[in-house]
Amino acid sequence: MKTTKLTATQETVLKQAAETGTLDATKLTLKGGARKKVLDSLTSKGFLIPMKKADTYDISPQGKTAIGLPIDDQPAQKGEIRTGTKLHKVIELLSRPEGAEIHEIMRETGWQQHTVRGTLAGALKKRLGLTIESEKPEGKDRIYRITAGLEALFQGETA
Repeated sequence: MKTTKLTATQETVLKQAAETGTLDATKLTLKGGARKKVLDSLTSKGFLIPMKKADTYDISPQGKTAIGLPIDDQPAQKGEIRTGTKLHKVIELLSRPEGAEIHEIMRETGWQQHTVRGTLAGALKKRLGLTIESEKPEGKDRIYRITAGLEALFQGETA
């Protein structure tokens, strides 16, 4: 394992970034060229990540490791969705016993047809692991329903 030696100043900056979550470089005690040199060094080593707002940085997992902090290796909970979102509304429509047609979902979400189809295949089937079945009644549009997988998704919450 490769180790990187840090100067006392670099270590202090990384610890400050870890404590605050987002490092505001203007609040460092270092000024001018010394501040720029330390921040450039930490950024080039991948310990700090520059953010969109000027003079703000986020600490990277490598930066946390360099100062001996544990890395949050817990990935975001796969399969969680927020209530009140369009995706939640789609799941509500599809989990009804009568299911939902594409145009109903389009009307409720404001999405286009290809977005609805992509959501069914990508977000609901692939990412959330839901089982979606469809049927085509004679003379009517195709109806989609969620037939399995909701229990794990809502964990006690009703859809």
